[in-house]
This record gives sequence, C-alpha cells and structure tokens, in this order.
Amino acid sequence: MKKNYVLLFFITIIVLFIYSCKKENLKYDTRSFYLGVTTCPPDITTTGYNLVYSFINNNCDMVSHHFDQGIPWEEAYNNLPMPQALIDDLNRRKQKTNSDKKVFLTLGALNTSDRMGLAGYYGTSTYADTWANKHFNDSSVVDAYVKFVIYLANQLHADFINFSPESNIGGWKATDFEEYKQFLSMVYTKLKVAFPNTPCFISFIASSDPKFLANAKQLEPYSDWITISAYPCFDIGSPVHGSTNPALIPSGLFQSYIDINSSKPFAVAETGYIAEDVNTAWLKKEGTVQWQEDYVNYLFDFCQKKHAKFIVWWTSYDYDAAINTFSAGGNTSEMAALWKDTGLIDENLVQRPSYHVWKQWLKLPVQ
Repeated sequence: MKKNYVLLFFITIIVLFIYSCKKENLKYDTRSFYLGVTTCPPDITTTGYNLVYSFINNNCDMVSHHFDQGIPWEEAYNNLPMPQALIDDLNRRKQKTNSDKKVFLTLGALNTSDRMGLAGYYGTSTYADTWANKHFNDSSVVDAYVKFVIYLANQLHADFINFSPESNIGGWKATDFEEYKQFLSMVYTKLKVAFPNTPCFISFIASSDPKFLANAKQLEPYSDWITISAYPCFDIGSPVHGSTNPALIPSGLFQSYIDINSSKPFAVAETGYIAEDVNTAWLKKEGTVQWQEDYVNYLFDFCQKKHAKFIVWWTSYDYDAAINTFSAGGNTSEMAALWKDTGLIDENLVQRPSYHVWKQWLKLPVQ
C-alpha cells in the first residue's frame, strides 16, 4: 500500500511539472507591449471599483482611462469649472491607480450610438441645446474639444492620447465625413503644439468591411500611430449562431490596418473576445473560454511580431452585475450585453484560461 502512495505521489509531481512547463512555455524572453485594461468595473459599487483597480494595480503595467460619456462643451470652451461628477471620477481614478502605471487616455469626439455624429453633452446642462446642432468643423467645437483633451491629459499625466476612438465607421455620408476630417486635422495640429512629445492618435475599428479600411486610410494623416479597436468575434461567422473560433479571423485583417502606414508605431487601443454565448435580438454568437484563450494567444503573438506598443483588454471582469444594476434602475442596453462576457475573469470571480496567458506574458520584461 505504501508503494502505491509513493507511486501516486511521483505521478502527481510529474503531471504538475508537465502542466507547469506547458503554461510557462512562451517562445519569447521579452515583450514589446505594455498590458492594460480599462477602469470598467464589474458593478457600479465600491466593491466593483475596488476589484477593477486591484486588477489594474496587480495585473497591468498600464491603465486605460476611457471617457465616452460626452463632453462638457461650454465648461471647456469658456474655461468654467468642470462638472462635479467629472471631478469626482478623476479623483477616484487618480487615487486608486498606482503611480507606476503608464497612462493611456481615450476620449470620444464621436457619439456612442453610431460613431458618426458629434459627442453629446456630459451630464445635464442648460447649455446642451446650444451645442447639439453644431458641426464638427465649427471653430468653437474644435477649441472646446482641444481644451478638454488638454484638461484630461494634464489631470491624468497621460503618456498616450487617443483623441477620437473608432473613427472609421463605413456608413459616413461624404459631406459629414469631410467635416469630420477637417475637425481631426485641426484638433491634431493643436494637440501636437500642446503635447509635442506625447503620441496623439485616433483608433480604427479593425473590420473586414472594405469601407472601414478606406475611411481609415483617409484619416491616417491625423494620427501619430496606427491603433485598432479589435473585436473580431463579432466580425466573423454568421450573425445567427455564428462561430467565433479565432481560426476564422481573416489572416490579413490586422495587417491591413498596419499597412496603411507601416512606418508608424502600432498598438491595440482596445480589444476583447466573448467567452460565453451572445444572444440579443439582432446578434447570436457562440463563445467559449477556449476560443477566448486561443484569441489571446493569437493576438499576443501577432503583436509581439509587429512590435506593438501596448494592448488594452476592454474589461478585466465580466460585468453581469453592472448590467443588473442598470436594469434595476430602468436602463437597459443590448449593446452593453455584447461585451458582458469578455472578461479575463468571469462574473463569479473565476479566472478564465485567458487570464493565465495574460499573467505569463506579464512576467516578461518590456523591451
């Protein structure tokens, strides 16, 4: 009987050693990119915020501060005091993030509904109607927006600035897109005066739709880097019960955006991949933890070969609880449900296989 226990002990040790070697077996000694996530919490509670900032402080070397709730246009334009809710948000971000993290600032010049109109007003304001019908190329819009970018960048000591995410939607009307290009040109020029040594760029949705790529090519002159917003799980397969196996990702999808100007640095401004099924009125996609892990492996290997500067995973935790909180208050959004199950950690705080891949890469020094 004793011999059997000894044999079982050694078999267990060998199995654990083999498993350990498999997990540690990265083919690189260094990585080119920083790793970061957004501050999107799993729930709008103290516990939820504590979880996400703990993840950032313990599992990242970069933090992604993403602002997409509108612009305080009047306050920025006339140098008025900023809304208290914004000040409170900034204070939380600064207080809860360790000072050793690289800081990536993203803010939306475009609305969140279709990414083809001017961003709305931050919060409620008597000035909202005044700004609602302004055009992108209005000098007051440009000036207000630049001032707000500068304000946030200085508050957060940004190392990288994405001043207009997901700018290349394929459905733009020609006249509107021309105004938007004028806006970006003027904003970019002013930001480079304010931040001559800070990378300032816009990000492109990495879509296989040729219209998206064509628009990105027109916007490239207004960007220091080529950065992408990549959620290929929604771009591949059928919209109804479509497979999200990363093997279906077109081999040249990400490369086609790098090729817009391969002399510029490349980064992934935001990305994610579902680990569970998505089931909305207009989209049904299959998701598995294995496919999510496969995507992380695919993405990190691609980014290492292309000397990417950073990778931002959109959400560290699944946010089922946050959606339930909003729903209880009468706010529902099927769009929010699309990214609900893209966390490296699920809603029960169970680490997914992709989390362990992340941790192995995090051990590598950045060079």
